Amino acid sequence: MNNILITTGDIKEDYEVIDAVFALDSCQEGFFKSADPNKAFEKVKDGLRQKAKELGGHAVINCQFEYRVAVAQGFTGSKQVIEIFAYGTAVRLH
Repeated sequence: MNNILITTGDIKEDYEVIDAVFALDSCQEGFFKSADPNKAFEKVKDGLRQKAKELGGHAVINCQFEYRVAVAQGFTGSKQVIEIFAYGTAVRLH
């Protein structure tokens, strides 16, 4: 599935627009580790790839990524959560 391109810009190849796609993921700090935004970023890109694959797409272009830091209540108290939202346009290459 890593062969599905994720880009924040346009591409030079001819393509057909399929649909807009959206993904959300998060990473929460654990007992011995802090929240890792890189892990959440990779997971949200995988979510975009999965949606494009389900639609028969070859790429997701013009992606936008946003994040927020939230607080979740856990067994041992409050924990930091990093949420990453992403959307883009799934396309099929000609």
